[in-house]
Amino acid sequence: MNRPLVTVIIPCYNMEPYLAQTLDSVIGQTHQNLEILVVDDGSKDRTAEIAREYEKRDSRIKLLTQANKGASAARNLGLGRAAGKYIAFTDGDDWWDSTKIEKQVKHLESDSSVGCSYSATQFVTLDGKLLHCRFPKTKNLSDYYLYCRNPITNGSTPVFRREIFDEHRFDENKPRNNDVDCWLRICFTPPRKWKLEGIHEALTFYRVTPGSLSDRLDKHYDACLHTWQKSYQYAPDIAKKFAKLAEAFQLRNYARRAFSMRQGAECRRFMWQAMKTDMRMFLYEPVMTGITLAAVMLSPLMPKKKTLP
Repeated sequence: MNRPLVTVIIPCYNMEPYLAQTLDSVIGQTHQNLEILVVDDGSKDRTAEIAREYEKRDSRIKLLTQANKGASAARNLGLGRAAGKYIAFTDGDDWWDSTKIEKQVKHLESDSSVGCSYSATQFVTLDGKLLHCRFPKTKNLSDYYLYCRNPITNGSTPVFRREIFDEHRFDENKPRNNDVDCWLRICFTPPRKWKLEGIHEALTFYRVTPGSLSDRLDKHYDACLHTWQKSYQYAPDIAKKFAKLAEAFQLRNYARRAFSMRQGAECRRFMWQAMKTDMRMFLYEPVMTGITLAAVMLSPLMPKKKTLP
């Protein structure tokens, strides 16, 4: 059997409503030389059954199973079995444009110094309705941008060279934000051998999961703090320069999210906390930060909205 060029790793936990669409988008890629590893992380629904049905129909698909250990352990299990020259990840509720792998492999093969190719992201609701796109910078990324702005955006956009994961794995002790933790270690652990570059096309469709704003953001914030604190171990100079700024940007983003949810008190709380954390956000991103501050000033006039859109 010929070696697959790309291994696609799909960690899944209770993805019964969405996995078929994800697998269809992977199977339907214009680049066909794939190995597709579905890692079921102890699901309690029909996730594994759906994966087995696809496994019978397409010899490139392999189902791996484990007791529930979290997304990091599921990704690591897939990495341990991967045979491809390149590694792509997607979550079990997201999907891809049909040309995604073809374009990103071409990108990686055009420049041997690029270790990770990522794309822009189209955010969608749980039922697939289009929301907004994020188009991160694609080239000449500064340390500030890599550390503070997460150009990869989410775990369903990147394609990596396999050898990167000879040195790095996902932290199985981190229940949240484990992908960003891994990306930062890849970027900043000495010696820094690889560039990250992107493609200015929305090739990934990423589902936004609703839930309690305060519960979700407080848990996410704690996970982010752990990630930044951890970075002092492998990149102390970078962390000293940018950890507080990254925290301020994250809080600013929470304020924007609260404003969109018409939760004025939360909007103000997050923005004031961001300003107390690091005022350099006005220097690095004056327009976006100024707009957010203006929204905070208007937030007392907003009608209340108790549920997510």
